[in-house]
Amino acid sequence: MSDMRLPTTTPTVYRPFEALRPVFGNPLAIVGAVGCSVLLLVAVFGPLIAPYDPIEQSILARFAPSSAAHWLGADEYGRDMFSRILYASRASLVISLSSVAVGLIVGVALGILAAYRGGILDAVLSELASLLLSFPTIVIGILVLVSLGPGSANVIVALALSFVPRFIRLARAETLVVMQRSFIDASKTIGASDFRIMLRHIMPNVIGTAIVSGALWTATALRAEATLSFLGLGVPLPWPSWGNLVADGMPNMFSNPELVLYPCLAIVFAVISFNILGDVLRDYFDPHLAGR
Repeated sequence: MSDMRLPTTTPTVYRPFEALRPVFGNPLAIVGAVGCSVLLLVAVFGPLIAPYDPIEQSILARFAPSSAAHWLGADEYGRDMFSRILYASRASLVISLSSVAVGLIVGVALGILAAYRGGILDAVLSELASLLLSFPTIVIGILVLVSLGPGSANVIVALALSFVPRFIRLARAETLVVMQRSFIDASKTIGASDFRIMLRHIMPNVIGTAIVSGALWTATALRAEATLSFLGLGVPLPWPSWGNLVADGMPNMFSNPELVLYPCLAIVFAVISFNILGDVLRDYFDPHLAGR
């Protein structure tokens, strides 16, 4: 009697980050990921390692050059620049990431609702999004902050308002594509509620693209926050952000250029890091760019 054996199969091991392996095989993606990771670590742990209080003044250290006591020197009030830049990274990143997150949550929800419901709601939200998109981010930020007054929370509201229409248009377009798939019709056939369809079937297919775009738009938020703080409409003094550090250093730019140089380098590094990571993720997950 022959030995009959059933064929054996190797169990499939689910690796949640397997799909991202081709992305991080790209050297640019590694650069962007490392840069963003460094920024987030500095924002979280920077104040813990800062050698001085960022608002502590010392007349004896006024315009002190770079040294073992003050790694990046001191400003006109004797405040340690290294400590101020570390604290500023937390303020700038928290405001930028929070504004993008709020814009994503509100914009994706409204975009899905507009595309799913259609009709007057879709027309109104689409026109409102187009109207807001006609204004640059900085203009919307200035208008809102002039009305509400300066402050970190108000900056988040102002920037989020400029990102909501971007996410509305993105989510609406993605939802219209998802609604053509057969599983949406199947869900309606078995009597699933509209809320369940939007939450369980449409949202998971839209949120990935929104997060990738959000990574790219974080660079825009960083630039906008720095500009608003430079104009005195962002983080209130004496607490530092990258934008108001540049503004503080401008009167002494020629005699002490490092007061402007260091915060500018921090802004450039952050914007480039998020731009690189966002571009790579967008190119990888966008099917229209997959063959390029």
